Amino acid sequence: MKKCVGFDIGNHDIHIAVMKKGEIVRGITERLPEDIVKNGAITSFEAMTDFLKDIRKKYKLGVKNAGIVLPATLCYCRRFSVVAKTREQLIFNLPYGFQDFITDDKSNYFFDCAIIDAVQTGEGKPPELDVLAAAARKEVVSDYIDMFRKAGFHLKTIIPEELSLANILRCGEYNHSHGILDIGHNAVRLYLFVGSRFESVRIIDYGCNALDEVIAEHFGVDSKHLSATYRENNFEGVNGLEECRVIYRSIAFEVLKAVNFYRFNGGGSLAHLHCCGGGANNEELMKTLRDTLPVELTDMSEFFGEQKGKEKIDFQTVAVAAGVALQ
Repeated sequence: MKKCVGFDIGNHDIHIAVMKKGEIVRGITERLPEDIVKNGAITSFEAMTDFLKDIRKKYKLGVKNAGIVLPATLCYCRRFSVVAKTREQLIFNLPYGFQDFITDDKSNYFFDCAIIDAVQTGEGKPPELDVLAAAARKEVVSDYIDMFRKAGFHLKTIIPEELSLANILRCGEYNHSHGILDIGHNAVRLYLFVGSRFESVRIIDYGCNALDEVIAEHFGVDSKHLSATYRENNFEGVNGLEECRVIYRSIAFEVLKAVNFYRFNGGGSLAHLHCCGGGANNEELMKTLRDTLPVELTDMSEFFGEQKGKEKIDFQTVAVAAGVALQ
């Protein structure tokens, strides 16, 4: 698509990237209404539709074609190998690759895949296909399509985060092992790649929300939205609280374990980690990560070239949305 708007709807913010002529020309981040998303699931599609309409009007988003990244809570994604088949045979057999994950009727799901590589296993034998496959409930897909249609968009692409990040990595010229560290609100995810080929993901089940909790307690406020605002603006130097530093060290230690596990299990040393997500703008957290991890940390801007527009894009926060726009 020559023009597309990519959406990444998190638990706390919505991130939007506008692509024109193959380049990301605009990035937008807006706070979501409180409790409209819980654990990755939209609690009210009607309310979210109205919110998207307001966003479209506020930012004058004239591009109709849209793409969305489905959160891991709504989309199964896994990598596996199968004997080479035609495209039709591969799609027909995809449900069997998810039999350990999906226990209800598989006819309730949409399945799709991307072929990563074809590996020759022996002379006279058909090659094995290295496949990245995804599955999502038809009801979920239908709800998203309907929501975007009512908001004035044409939803053309629905992909998991793994594929969105792979789209970004294709903009670089890397063939080595590296990772993307997504420091989100409810979780920190370390996605491991060789070049743009997805290998695996390690998940830490807490993120910036843990910081918001201790900040809320420090200031004696009930609203997590307010404490998040304090964190994002480092109000009164709140990010330097010892309670926050404890969480920084915990996150850094868990990421270190994941990096070491990958290395000790044959993945090799990582050349660097590209950081994204709201937590990537927390200088105190990033300093703790740099002091702890035996790997260089970089930002995401290197994949998008020189910014030509008047509006500076924060690629740290809109990276995932940019990846789906590039699909």
